[in-house]
Amino acid sequence: MAKRAEFAGMDLLTAFGGEESSRKEISIGDIQPNPEQPRIFGREEVSDLTESMRRLGLIEPIVVRKAGKKFQIVAGERRYQAAKILGWKSIAAVETDASEDRCYEMALAENEKRKSLNPWEVGRAIQYLRKEKKKTAEEVAKLLGYTERYVKQLSSIARLDQKSVGDMLRSGREASVKNLETLLKKKEGRGGETISPRKAPDRVVLDLKSLPSKTKDLFLRDLSTLKKKYGIR
Repeated sequence: MAKRAEFAGMDLLTAFGGEESSRKEISIGDIQPNPEQPRIFGREEVSDLTESMRRLGLIEPIVVRKAGKKFQIVAGERRYQAAKILGWKSIAAVETDASEDRCYEMALAENEKRKSLNPWEVGRAIQYLRKEKKKTAEEVAKLLGYTERYVKQLSSIARLDQKSVGDMLRSGREASVKNLETLLKKKEGRGGETISPRKAPDRVVLDLKSLPSKTKDLFLRDLSTLKKKYGIR
């Protein structure tokens, strides 16, 4: 996998070329999480962040967009959840006027930058962008700094259902690409082939009845040698 650290050390809005208003304090009660947030597992696991924010405060503001009379989180849901636990009345935020689709891409890129998502969650987000938002594999690859091949690989992993992935995590196995691929193959009843299903080769039928007996025997002998050599069944 080729990975470019495009967003490392960069402000999220600057990276996306978005317009923003100045940093301001927004009431916790006026903020709501994004139901389309790419992160699925561990969204509520904020104890480590809560302790950090208790000692150091909020180092980086969250990013929000206007949604009716409320503000919807674009990036920083865990910081928002930690602030609620700490009993904060407001939190520092930067508002963006980016479109809903653009905000989803920003949220995905932000999570990827922080390594907050496991491969299944990334694959699920990629699948959403490709199927629902009609993004090409090339466009998604540029967004995340992945190769197109890796984007397609993660899309395949996303065929797994959430319960199966959750059961695997609860069993103590890491949600690595290798483990997820192994689980997918098991669920789909496949062996050691590559993750992307291949089209079955066309079957070739030979009629040897018209051949002389000696020619037919020689042909079958050579064919048997070739089958052994190249693993043809």
